[in-house]
Amino acid sequence: MIIIGVDFHPEFQQIALLNTTTGEVEEKRLAHPGEAEKFYRALASANETVRIGMEASGHARWFERLMAELQFELWIGDAAVIRTKRVRKQKTDRQGAQLILSLLLENRFPKIWAGTLKSCLTPPTLSERRFTTLVPSTHNQPHHFH
Repeated sequence: MIIIGVDFHPEFQQIALLNTTTGEVEEKRLAHPGEAEKFYRALASANETVRIGMEASGHARWFERLMAELQFELWIGDAAVIRTKRVRKQKTDRQGAQLILSLLLENRFPKIWAGTLKSCLTPPTLSERRFTTLVPSTHNQPHHFH
């Protein structure tokens, strides 16, 4: 199995990768989308089981679709919880990827969503969706009780 921690940015991603069969560890910076897509397609051609962990990001939809197409397991983590796991306040992209990889390996990754090909292509049921109530804020408004 190959386990990858991804520190995802709009223009690139920094990865920390562990091949659990060989014990090999790699770190790479992949430009989006070309270099990243080429890397993951090559990984798919090796017929390895792949699990990828990353923080939730609004810029990653194309990446989520690619992971689903390649049938890689993608875990999306709670960014706020991941931030609390950092030892240092300031981080580098490399440290971010390493942290996510270590959280995956130690079963401490704060997963809010895990996707596979089926779950990415199948819309969630009503019970699986998270709804946000659109209610005007009354925080700084006077309250009238009758």
